[in-house]
Amino acid sequence: MKPQDIAPDWLDGFERRQLVDLVYRAAPGGGRLALAEPFVDDWSNEERRGLCRELARIAARGLVLEARLQGRLAGFAAIAPERLGPEGDYLQLTELQVARSWRGRGLGRALLQACAAGGRELGAGRLYVSSHSAIETVAFYERCGCEPARWLHPAQLEREPFDWQMELSLARD
Repeated sequence: MKPQDIAPDWLDGFERRQLVDLVYRAAPGGGRLALAEPFVDDWSNEERRGLCRELARIAARGLVLEARLQGRLAGFAAIAPERLGPEGDYLQLTELQVARSWRGRGLGRALLQACAAGGRELGAGRLYVSSHSAIETVAFYERCGCEPARWLHPAQLEREPFDWQMELSLARD
């Protein structure tokens, strides 16, 4: 997508809502604990507008993908253009969202595979994934080949201290 393709109202009808019951938290001494912390994750209209501005910025030099099904936005993903990590071999997957009505049908996996291909084209060796800590979300990324991050992005940790930090190797087998 190009920046001009992402209007301020691009996400207005997008079904973001996620009901969360269990989340992962870091366990003392390493590993993780599953804890009951029920909440509803959704975006306000202001957050949707802000995300559209950020996605338009990313689209200028990075990668923003959309999946439209039955005439509606069913999912999207974004990779920021800024190089990260001690060797500059990471790019960050900043968004991977699938509309509530399309979850569990392979769309998220397809978007992540397209992001992996796009990350390779942009010259990255790894995608940095700051995953929502809901156990279902972490399990999705693990099924797709993501592993615990070997390098931790300090600014991302400060922004989202409860996210689960992962990475996806873009090396071809």
